[in-house]
Amino acid sequence: MQKSPSPVEEQIRASQPLVIIGMHRSGTSLAVRLLSDLGLHMGDYLSRDAESVFFQKLNRRIFNSVRAKWGFVDPLIEVMDSDDFIESQSNDMHKALFEDRRLLSREMKISEYFGSGLWDDVKDGNRVHWGWKDPRTTLTFPIWLRVFPQAKILHMLRNGIDVAISTHRRTMKQHRNLIKRTIRLDYNPITLDFEYCFQLWESYVSFVCDHKDIIPDENYLEVRYEDLLSEPETQLRLISDFISFPVRDQDMKTVITQIDSSRLQNSNFASNYHLQIPPLTSNSLMQQLGYSYILEN
Repeated sequence: MQKSPSPVEEQIRASQPLVIIGMHRSGTSLAVRLLSDLGLHMGDYLSRDAESVFFQKLNRRIFNSVRAKWGFVDPLIEVMDSDDFIESQSNDMHKALFEDRRLLSREMKISEYFGSGLWDDVKDGNRVHWGWKDPRTTLTFPIWLRVFPQAKILHMLRNGIDVAISTHRRTMKQHRNLIKRTIRLDYNPITLDFEYCFQLWESYVSFVCDHKDIIPDENYLEVRYEDLLSEPETQLRLISDFISFPVRDQDMKTVITQIDSSRLQNSNFASNYHLQIPPLTSNSLMQQLGYSYILEN
């Protein structure tokens, strides 16, 4: 006999968490840091890339079930067409969140995500504005929508060529650390190939484009990294309205001072890829999204 959900579980599942998706290096970390500073709870413990470690571990479990990694996603994308797989994984995620279940050799419960202070508010029935970011959710969001059917999905987009440059440069840095034996958990040598990094961006973004019809229109929002840098207040107001999250004017003014609009300029890095970039500008997804790329002489 199936156990009836507790009032707290019902409350959490009926809430509207903000789930930030987007290919790695697309501005999701910036969005989290800005929103967190405005008071939105994005996890009690974040990685240095501003990812919710709690949901990161759960997403890794989904990826590992088909031997996929963030940099090798084809096995996961293929199986995400299976309703049986989505249903099975959503059941597992539900159990991991709301039932006593050992996960990754330790007990993981949703209370760990909220932290002791905020968890008291949740248990008392107070409204809590919360969400999470882990780029892997870009490919697992159909699973999470079955757990949190009212979730608000914010899709961060960025020019695919800039994403490929940023992804490739990060992997090159990690590769150089091989001699120091300081390889991070997420090191994927396959992303030492610049063209592959671009294809990876295409895989992530195309998956969202192909599956976003399962998200109600009022629960889906796209924001471009370039717009967040160039007009931060407008974009942050758009997001706060999207999730009905009140923001004080003074808090907004304080937060947007963190924006470094110079990050829009990527020409110094792009020059290293001057032979590889031109063919990518005619990519159909780049054109569909209205992205172009001009290399400076």
